[in-house]
Amino acid sequence: MKKIRTQFTFLAFLTISLNGFAQEVSFFNADGFFSIGTQSNRTASITLSDVDQDGDLDALVANGRHWAEQNYIYYNDGNGGFKLAQPIGKFLDASYSVKSADLNNDGFMDIAVANDNIENKIYFGSANQNFDKEISFGSISPSRNLEIADIDNDGDFDLIISNRKAQNEICLNDGKGNFKNIINYGNQSDQTIQTKIVDINKDGFLDLITAERQSENKVYINDGKQKFLKVIEFGNEDDESRSIDLGDFDKDGFLDIIVGNLGSKNSIYYGDKDLKFNSVYYFKTERSTSSIKVADLNMDGYLDIVEGNSEERNYVYLGQENGEFVEIGLREDLKDDTYNIEIGDVNNDGFPDIVESNSGTWNLYYRTRKK
Repeated sequence: MKKIRTQFTFLAFLTISLNGFAQEVSFFNADGFFSIGTQSNRTASITLSDVDQDGDLDALVANGRHWAEQNYIYYNDGNGGFKLAQPIGKFLDASYSVKSADLNNDGFMDIAVANDNIENKIYFGSANQNFDKEISFGSISPSRNLEIADIDNDGDFDLIISNRKAQNEICLNDGKGNFKNIINYGNQSDQTIQTKIVDINKDGFLDLITAERQSENKVYINDGKQKFLKVIEFGNEDDESRSIDLGDFDKDGFLDIIVGNLGSKNSIYYGDKDLKFNSVYYFKTERSTSSIKVADLNMDGYLDIVEGNSEERNYVYLGQENGEFVEIGLREDLKDDTYNIEIGDVNNDGFPDIVESNSGTWNLYYRTRKK
């Protein structure tokens, strides 16, 4: 059944005390006017990237999930408006993730698409923004997420694919945008929904942290030769983890991992020098979280969290000096099926904004305001 949007003026705000001064923080959506298109696709994710290299963040929209739909680039007008769009590829795809980087080192941004059980695609950019040259990469698998990073430290971007019920893949770049050399990580039975790439043990090599559906989450330690033999498990194997992000919440110099769970409490696993992750912060309310993101939204020096939920209200948690969080609900009139949260400064005002990828309804964004 199609959802009907009612006009509802929304301005989520909070006044907090910081160093003796009151600060008001708002997340403004303008009754749905701040949307990335008005189509009601099965959107799996939106990635913000300066595709046309004009100094602002454009929106790469991955549509379809299990079904064939059109992916798009929405170009930013420089003020946070997305009124010009371009299809990605000439075929409809069952897509979960679209990312952008200069993969063949020609000075133009390229686009990589991770698909569900059909070929993953790279569309190479050019001066005319046509993206008409394409190749496939990786295996045909139930891919759920895609990341871009220089995993082998050779100066070019590699592609890291998270697969559900199939081995995950690292597609190594030869420097010219070819990805035939593939390294696998994880097991065939793993249900990996997301992989984050970060040097978590500070040895100069990028490691892999995964969100696993119905098993413990994992940290794969890179030995410097792209072998990930040391695996650290954390979390509850009964949780259906859909999303992870990282940040140093307690400011002890070690990265912490926040996990978004579907149907159980979200949690922060605090890192230490031994990578034990034994100290855990549990959020008070159990929610159906599909996406979790970390950023300092109000620029006060404390990390905040955005929680994208399935069929219920989305929330922002503003970090406090004492390690706790103040909860702010986003639009109370909406209980969308939010598959992904993206954060970036879309209107170039210096504050990170929030983008929702909603399945079956409009994709919304919220401008962060401080008064």
